[in-house]
Amino acid sequence: MVTCLATTSNVPAADACAHLMRSFPQVRALVMCGIALGVPCPGDPERDVRLGDVVVATGGVVHYAHRRITETGGALRGPALPASPLLLRAVNEVRALALSGGPHWAGAVGLPSAAYRRPAPGEPRVFHGKIGSGDELLRSAARRDEIARQDGLLALEMEGAGVAQSAALNGAGCLVVRGVSDYGDAAKSDAWQPAASLAAAAYLRALLEHLAPARPAASPLTLLDVAEALERVPSLQTPSDRDDVLQLLGPAIAGRVKRDPRTRQAVLSLADVCFRYPDGLERLLEVLRRLEGDSEPVRALATLLSEFCAQAP
Repeated sequence: MVTCLATTSNVPAADACAHLMRSFPQVRALVMCGIALGVPCPGDPERDVRLGDVVVATGGVVHYAHRRITETGGALRGPALPASPLLLRAVNEVRALALSGGPHWAGAVGLPSAAYRRPAPGEPRVFHGKIGSGDELLRSAARRDEIARQDGLLALEMEGAGVAQSAALNGAGCLVVRGVSDYGDAAKSDAWQPAASLAAAAYLRALLEHLAPARPAASPLTLLDVAEALERVPSLQTPSDRDDVLQLLGPAIAGRVKRDPRTRQAVLSLADVCFRYPDGLERLLEVLRRLEGDSEPVRALATLLSEFCAQAP
């Protein structure tokens, strides 16, 4: 599903996200794709974002205006809004393909017209980190650098926080992908907007090719679906982490689960044993909540388990 905003800023973005998810409740994750101002950092090639480059918010979205202000300074009210684990897996596959010398993602979308042609030669780079989101239309390099410096931001835009927060409140993940169209300084212009938007769209197209097709709505959930959700929980990523979870579940369950260094096989055995044990899946969810809190992977698991148990005879 695709939707466009009627205007800029985080409030309309959150409203559009909420309406989209109400209309299509099967949506598991959203991508906010568009343009942003980049924060140049001369002398640091790992952070020197330039026009036409793409910034992917793998470090989350920072609502930089949502701060507690005191006489001694200010601090963010809460951490960065995290990126979707499902989409981060696809991001890592795109990065791995680039390292192996595969086709450059910029060719994933053809040139719609000459207006979208990149003004300067060379292929765009991809930067991974935090993107700031607020309602300021910046034309001040000093203000840009002040915001970026205090929160370690690579780019700034005006909708990502609204989408990420709305997605989280509706039980879905989010990823923000932005093409850099200007630097938010006095020389700001629209000249790079077509090329930057095309770069972001091309990256997104390449990203989507690395995602598994969505499960048909009519397909019943299986233990494999439960195992895939468990794979995304940080507390189950290593054998030692899984042993800690088993210890909290108790010997009746732990003694039946097969130990396996491979995450998929280990969590599949865990899901099977918990499914067969009275209230086993509920106990597993309780343990993971104790370890993880109300994290996005745990919320997604809770939703899936609710659907899985509801369809059981």
